[in-house]
Amino acid sequence: MQPARIELAKLEAKHEILLSKVPEVMVTESVEPREVRVLPRGNWMDDSGDIVQPAIPEFLGKLETGSKRATRLDLANWLVSSSNPLTARAFVNRMWRELFGIGISKNLEDLGSQGEAPLHPELLDWLASEFMKPEYQAAGAHQWDVKHLLRTIVTSATYKQSSLSNPDLDKRDPDNRLLARQSRFRIGAESVRDTALEISGLLAKQFGGESVRPYEPEGYLAALNFPKRDWSASHGDGLYRRAVYTHWQRTFLHPSLLNFDAPTREECTVNRVNSNTPLQALDLLNDPIFVEAARVFAENILDKGGKTVDAQLAWAFERSLERKPAESELKVLRDLHRNAAIHFETDRKGAAELLTIGEAPVPENMKPADLAAMTSVARVILNLHEAITRD
Repeated sequence: MQPARIELAKLEAKHEILLSKVPEVMVTESVEPREVRVLPRGNWMDDSGDIVQPAIPEFLGKLETGSKRATRLDLANWLVSSSNPLTARAFVNRMWRELFGIGISKNLEDLGSQGEAPLHPELLDWLASEFMKPEYQAAGAHQWDVKHLLRTIVTSATYKQSSLSNPDLDKRDPDNRLLARQSRFRIGAESVRDTALEISGLLAKQFGGESVRPYEPEGYLAALNFPKRDWSASHGDGLYRRAVYTHWQRTFLHPSLLNFDAPTREECTVNRVNSNTPLQALDLLNDPIFVEAARVFAENILDKGGKTVDAQLAWAFERSLERKPAESELKVLRDLHRNAAIHFETDRKGAAELLTIGEAPVPENMKPADLAAMTSVARVILNLHEAITRD
């Protein structure tokens, strides 16, 4: 009997492995809708109230339905109906916030009586109608075309304005609600990390796939129990993928994202609030992914920037800030580079420790002290306010 039991256990194990490889699809079955009644005084145990049917609030109109009972499809069609401009207005307002830092109505999550009336109602109405392009308009119109909406806004004279301001304008319109200039605001939490990786050349641009785990402080998840969680950083391209693919532990999101005001996802967050704290500067200077990005950026500066320090610093500015450095900026960075080079010439161990942060290989043809000195400069450039600000 013992050999038979062993053979049976093997077959059952193979069967489990086979089942685990079979893709499963969630299937829903149509059943008779349950009866829903008005609850007298909110008492769910009192079934004496009137039976009600699926509908929208009466003051908003009625659902057009092809059957006796309204369905979710009827609700979806009503939401995007040409007679219901609220959906388009809400979407356009949120898109405007992405491009200008503040919505035409700054209350993105409430366009009702508890929100703020749009400061430019005609603009909001026109953009909403341009976005919807109802069926009665000319053939070939862009119906609910997000790309068309974005193109319309970013090619406008309003969007293409300079963000430079003056004291009088700052006093009259500090939040740029009158759109006399372009807005200047810090980029989102996910974009801060992605920007540093893109500047350095490390960003992995693959789309889709499983979540990845960038570097995270040891013991960060120690407070989570049932079950206890640990964090094993990814390797290779998994370290350099866009932040949108970062594994997200609700209430314990990645500390770098938390420092730059990403929401914890405990509740829906439509409008993020940008803060400016010392922790953000410390993050940009000391988080391993930013240190590694600075080191790889420094490799490119030395390799592609030219033969002189001034040429290399100018190339670094063009690469990261898309402008030439002012003479005063060059002087500061030149002094920083000289002092760092002197320091790392005498502190070979410190240079080696700095260059070994991260998985990206260190080129053998570069002198460690020179690379460490330029890494110090690259860390400063990536930490500049201008590097993380949409200007």
